[in-house]
Amino acid sequence: MSSDGSDGAGGVGGSGGSNSASNDSSTDGLGNAADSVADSLGQAVDAVADAVSGMLGSVADAAGLSEAVGNLANMLGLDPQDLQGLVGAAFMGAITGGLPGAVMGVVNALVGGSLQEAARSAVSSNLPASMQPLANMAIDAFAGKIPGAATSSSLQGVLGTLATGALTNGRVPGLGDIASVAREMRGLSNVASSVMDSAMRGDFVDVVDAVSTLEGSLNSAFSQASRISSDVASQFARGNGVYADGGHGDFGDAVERLAVSTAQLMAQR
Repeated sequence: MSSDGSDGAGGVGGSGGSNSASNDSSTDGLGNAADSVADSLGQAVDAVADAVSGMLGSVADAAGLSEAVGNLANMLGLDPQDLQGLVGAAFMGAITGGLPGAVMGVVNALVGGSLQEAARSAVSSNLPASMQPLANMAIDAFAGKIPGAATSSSLQGVLGTLATGALTNGRVPGLGDIASVAREMRGLSNVASSVMDSAMRGDFVDVVDAVSTLEGSLNSAFSQASRISSDVASQFARGNGVYADGGHGDFGDAVERLAVSTAQLMAQR
C-alpha cells in the first residue's frame, strides 16, 4: 500500500503539494501586501498624531501637519479637503483620543479661529501699516498649526457645520445645543478681542518686537485654552458629565464654557 501511494497517488500528491505551496505563496503575498498597506496607514496616522501633538511648534510644523493630513487622506482614498475645517479637527482629535479627543480637537479649532480673528483686528487697529504684513503672516502661521482653526473664525460657517450633523454622527443637534455653542463662541470672541487688543497696544521698537509680542500672546492664550479643553475632554471621557468650574480668568472661563457646550453638543450621537 505504501508502494501504491508512492507510485500512483504519490505523483498526484507531489503535484498537489506544489499547488499547495503555490497557494500558500499567494496567500503569503496577499498577507504581506495587506500588512504593508496597514503599516503605511499606521505610519500616516502616526505622522498626523505627531503633527497634532506638536501644533504649537515652529512654522515648519504647520507645513508638516498639512503634509501629514494630505498623506493620510491619500491612504484613506479621500480628498484632503475632506479633512479640513471642524470635521478634520474632530477626525484628527479622534485619532489621538477617540470621541473625547474629537471634542478637544473641535474646541481647539474654535479657539484658534477666535484668536486668529481677534489678532487680525488688533493688528489692523493698532499697528502701523508697514508692520501689518509680517504680523498677518505670523497669524497665518499660528492658525496653520491648529487643525481647523483657519476656517473656524466665521460663526455662521461653524453653525452651518454643526447644523448638518457632521460632528454628531449624522444626527442633527437640537436648536438649544447649537444656540449654546453660538452664545459661547460670541462670548469667547469678545474676550479674545480684548486680550489681543491689549497685547497690540503700545509702542514697539520695530516690526520684530511687534511680531514677537503678537506670537507670544497668541501662543500663551492658546496654551491655556488647550489645557482647559483637555480637562473638559477628560471629564467627558469619564462619563460623569461636563461642567464649567470657572476660576481661569475671563479668557479661560470663556474657553471652558465653550468646551462644555461643545462636548454636550457632540454627545448627541
